[in-house]
Amino acid sequence: MKSAIEVTEANFENEVLKSNLPVLVEFAAGWSLPSMTWNGVLEEIASESDCLKIARVELDHCPNLGLWYGIRCIPTVLCFVDGEERVGIFGRTSKEAILSQLQPVIASRLSV
Repeated sequence: MKSAIEVTEANFENEVLKSNLPVLVEFAAGWSLPSMTWNGVLEEIASESDCLKIARVELDHCPNLGLWYGIRCIPTVLCFVDGEERVGIFGRTSKEAILSQLQPVIASRLSV
């Protein structure tokens, strides 16, 4: 199973915005029960697709990223493609719902 890359304000640009792959960025907090119970869902999705990268932003350590992207709900997952935010998933949801929202991103990468 692919593991998430810990992203900080220092490496966000290189790991997310300049990535050759679409990146699912989970904005989470260690104290958040939904974040804790949701652990592993994104990694499972990434392990099933070679065309996705997973990153995690710990908001307690990187509050400026949360402010910059207007994070108001934990967990929030933003999908970045070619440096642009393309999909937003807010709150805890099912793997199937995430895959449904990501389908256009995954399909576009498979056709390249």
